[in-house]
Amino acid sequence: MADTERKEATIALLVIGKRIQAARKKSRMTVAKLSAKTAISARFIDYIEAGEFSKLPGRSHVLGFTRSICRELALDAEEVVQAIKSAMYPAPMTEFELAITQHMKRPLIEKIANAFKFVLSGITRSKQV
Repeated sequence: MADTERKEATIALLVIGKRIQAARKKSRMTVAKLSAKTAISARFIDYIEAGEFSKLPGRSHVLGFTRSICRELALDAEEVVQAIKSAMYPAPMTEFELAITQHMKRPLIEKIANAFKFVLSGITRSKQV
């Protein structure tokens, strides 16, 4: 990940944390009360609100804790989780995306033909399994 991408991800995580904190405060809930309702350590809630998701034990904790907190605070949990995934866990390119990228310089008809071949080979492989 390039420095610019890291900075953008850090900013995104800070914004997410502040959004969660604002929702908690709007609900007039303390960190201790949110901790009691969600059974998530107050320390972890503090990390989340500070945008320091990397201090949580792992990906499942980051996503699970955030999802639980958002549900408790009536935030769109899936929207927030997707934003975190984009910032922290950018998905590697699929085989299909890699194949398309490799063929970007070829004429359009050849690109389309190769894409169909790739898709069809995946379909036949899945039928053989």
